[in-house]
Amino acid sequence: MAAKGHSNADKPSRWEVLITNTKPALPDMPHLTEDIMALEQKLTEIRSLQSRQEDLRSQARAMRQQIQAASRDGEKVRTRVGASLKGKYGFENETLVKYGFKPRPQTIRRGPSKAKAEKSAEQGQPGGHSESGAK
Repeated sequence: MAAKGHSNADKPSRWEVLITNTKPALPDMPHLTEDIMALEQKLTEIRSLQSRQEDLRSQARAMRQQIQAASRDGEKVRTRVGASLKGKYGFENETLVKYGFKPRPQTIRRGPSKAKAEKSAEQGQPGGHSESGAK
């Protein structure tokens, strides 16, 4: 059965099958000896490069974890500095923008205030919440 596959991942396997099966027949085909040896050297080179590639992938994973940890630590420090600046200038001060922080928006009241809602509830006017209105 012929080895299939033309991807870079499959080629070394195909080469290994060829080398393994051709070596015993080399005395009958001496003209292939040089090519089989060259193919064997390339197979060794590819296996070495694949091993190195896996090592580099492992190092990249470790570096990514270090970057994430450093980023988390840096963000904690940034948060502490922001809290300190907000304590000094106030949460709504526009000066915070200069330091890269978003000030809390100015409070905008929508709807009736609590005091008005309580007065209307006491007087029994609509819009207020009365206790006897529920059925």
